[in-house]
Amino acid sequence: MMFERRKPASEITPAYEDRGIFKNDIVQLIVNLVPLTAKNSRNDLIVKGFIEGNSAIEVVFPGRRTIQAKPIVALLQAKLTHARKVAEKAGTTVDVNTLRYPARIEGSWRPKFTRDDNGWETRQHQLFAARWVLKDLDGNAVTFGEMTIKE
Repeated sequence: MMFERRKPASEITPAYEDRGIFKNDIVQLIVNLVPLTAKNSRNDLIVKGFIEGNSAIEVVFPGRRTIQAKPIVALLQAKLTHARKVAEKAGTTVDVNTLRYPARIEGSWRPKFTRDDNGWETRQHQLFAARWVLKDLDGNAVTFGEMTIKE
């Protein structure tokens, strides 16, 4: 029998959530996001991105910030839809890794362990986003997310 170790959602305060998510130092960096998204078992949004040229990472928009990340999904989807229309007219296909949308992300690195078919574990890092800045259609910077709460 497995015991549920998670608190009920009604007992999770923003400070409690942030203490669990942002355990390491907060960093700021530019990430070029691409229209490849997924959800994890906690229903966090995961978006593929690139830093420092072509180093691929996963950016996780966790917890209550998932709702605030909807504009990112909309922007990325619009970029993908436009690229597919252009490619269709040209008779080519779209490489989604080339459809990059820059965002300044403030967050914390967390390790992620994956096991291959032979049982070897690989450690990757995910950037858990607390706040992020995107440019709107007029080129103005718009901030989303929330500063981490440290008590």
